[in-house]
Amino acid sequence: MNRQLFEYSYELKKQTKRRIFFTIFNILFIYFFLNVLFAYILFPVKQVSNSMIPDFPENSISFVTPLCGNLERGDVVLLKTKVQENHRFYEKIWHNISMFFSAQQYDSYTNKKYPDTICQMRRIVALPGDEIYMRDYVLYVKPKGEKHFLTEFELTVKPYNLTFVTPPEGWNGSVGVKGSFDSIFLGDDEYFVLGDNRISISDSRLWGVMDRQNIKGRVVVRYFPFNSFKLY
Repeated sequence: MNRQLFEYSYELKKQTKRRIFFTIFNILFIYFFLNVLFAYILFPVKQVSNSMIPDFPENSISFVTPLCGNLERGDVVLLKTKVQENHRFYEKIWHNISMFFSAQQYDSYTNKKYPDTICQMRRIVALPGDEIYMRDYVLYVKPKGEKHFLTEFELTVKPYNLTFVTPPEGWNGSVGVKGSFDSIFLGDDEYFVLGDNRISISDSRLWGVMDRQNIKGRVVVRYFPFNSFKLY
């Protein structure tokens, strides 16, 4: 009788250990899978400002993919930070650990008090080879090889909405964030990006053109708020 109880107890312990092992293994597998997914394929980004209203309101959340492919007019992209700091060794270690255990959601390099340390979401409005100019916050584009300028809205393959006001009579559009500027050319691998909120948001009007290497990823879907779900 005691032997039977012992064998039963031993087998029960083995089954319990097996269940614990598989539970831990499954948790770790799922976690590693999500980290690889978020790091290299698809990751969520929270919009922390009003720079892209009305299509991307503050606190909305979108999925971004670093697998950009060919970028098109109207694409919304996530730009790398403007400030590239030299971090100490222990800061790099903490950054890697925090990114891993937060599934790529907490970045210790960012500081909300300094916008240039935060990745910014902006819209591509002009492509390499374009000639562009702006009047009253609307961009006019002459694609490479074309003879005439058209508005950004006539050329985009992805319709979008803007936030801007008609400037008062006599307003100097060169003051602050420019509402007007003269013709410029985009070179190879150069993109012009703007915020959908054209009034007081920093973008290529202040930063200059963006090289492809400055683009971290492209927005593929806005999923929060859930009632405004949209594919891009």
